[in-house]
Amino acid sequence: MKYDLIIADPAKNITAFVLNQTPSRMGADLRAALAGALLADPAIGAEQAAFVLPPGREGNRHWRLEMMGGEFCGNAARSFGLYVAGKTGLHGRHRVIIESSGLSVPIPVQTDTETGRAEAEIPGPSVMTTLNFEGRSLPVCIFEGITHVLAPDLEPDRERFFAIKAAFERTVRSLPGAFGILFAGSPAGHAAVDAAPPPDAAGASPADAAVLSMTPAVYVDGTDSLVFESSCGSGSAALAVYRSRNLRDGEGRYRIAQPGGIIEVRIVKRAGAAASVAIGGRVTLRELVWDWAG
Repeated sequence: MKYDLIIADPAKNITAFVLNQTPSRMGADLRAALAGALLADPAIGAEQAAFVLPPGREGNRHWRLEMMGGEFCGNAARSFGLYVAGKTGLHGRHRVIIESSGLSVPIPVQTDTETGRAEAEIPGPSVMTTLNFEGRSLPVCIFEGITHVLAPDLEPDRERFFAIKAAFERTVRSLPGAFGILFAGSPAGHAAVDAAPPPDAAGASPADAAVLSMTPAVYVDGTDSLVFESSCGSGSAALAVYRSRNLRDGEGRYRIAQPGGIIEVRIVKRAGAAASVAIGGRVTLRELVWDWAG
């Protein structure tokens, strides 16, 4: 069968949007098999897959994105917003509203079709806590649809990923749609998360101190897949939320360097809580017809 795809590239976190197939018409096994085939095709180079639902397709009011395992993905969401803007004939800078799996509320995406930039405003974390792992206290940031653990002094490793995941699962009853670990460090290497100075009193980060870095890895339960990603939008938000923990009121801006590029994060804090979290940067989109015999 031929599938019409949009291939989105937000900081190399390649996402394949399937346009002509809806998840409700596919069994869970077929959906997982299709996603697996998309991720396995080197001609696509995708790190994740998603399904596009126009308004009213399944009762949704807005354009909706269904990730391959029902999780939430910040990079996919902002890329999807840019696609929707172009698809609906918008030019230049506009604000579009989208729905996404893993989220209970629609989210706004600020788009610019001329520059290819997109910034999604996502709900802040519902819980900030810590996880004890091999004598370390690892920060945990729980969003709707995805949880991230920050591992600032650990090298990226598949075995270590699953050891941390197992430790987390022993403390909770179930995981959300996706589980990420952010092997974080400074741009020069894997130093501590706190290597960069904090924002100033107004909440603005100096240009030479605003860049943090990380290597994100994300496991999606619905497809039983682990990907060491080129970049991660919600992971960038998690790292920035953690870095802004001492900011009570104001705005913090961060540039999160990752293997595939930089994602920008803007956080507004009120009374110590993240009133808004926005992730942005450039996105490229291309069309592709893909043939799969599965």
